[in-house]
Amino acid sequence: MQDRSCELYKRLDTPQGPVEIRRTCDADSIRRLRLAQGFGYFINPVMGVEPLAKAAERGDYVALGIHDNEIVGFLVAYRWTLEGLPSRIAFEDIYDIATEVSRKWRKMGIGSTLLEATVKDPFFDDKVLMIRGNPDYWDCYGEQCKVYSMFIMEIPTMYYGFEKLPVSMPGDLFTIVRIGPKARVRKEDLVSLILRLARSIESEFYPF
Repeated sequence: MQDRSCELYKRLDTPQGPVEIRRTCDADSIRRLRLAQGFGYFINPVMGVEPLAKAAERGDYVALGIHDNEIVGFLVAYRWTLEGLPSRIAFEDIYDIATEVSRKWRKMGIGSTLLEATVKDPFFDDKVLMIRGNPDYWDCYGEQCKVYSMFIMEIPTMYYGFEKLPVSMPGDLFTIVRIGPKARVRKEDLVSLILRLARSIESEFYPF
């Protein structure tokens, strides 16, 4: 089997220098890198690269934007698991995306290319990719978050096959999903699942 550890997907030329977009990054490769300044809404910068390395060790999918051995952007697609909530739908088929780009590296195409590299990986052909609009993890405040939510949805839905679901979890402004062409899970399954989970959370009762 071909080794795909931190596979190079694309090189970007940016105003601040070249950035390598790499995917399927393993823990050892991640730990050989540094974390750039300017993060903090999804991972604690005090911990450096360790949260990303731990994600890779759990079997989550990690893609990185790297400049001069420094991580300037990341995307983690992690298995959507909710402790104590068994479901008829296989959670291992659903991956929730978390992504962030260092502040000084934003608006250079790094975030969208990380998403492109992930969506185009055959690994996700039989899986569901999900992006949840939770403002607790965004670099915005108050009414800015509503505007930002439209910005976040634009590229995935216009270019990468995501579509908006009519339901979302409590606290989320939206949920968009990309259902792989070979996925066992249907859109109707996802809507039903999220509705049941949302009602369970609101009532603190888990009817499974």
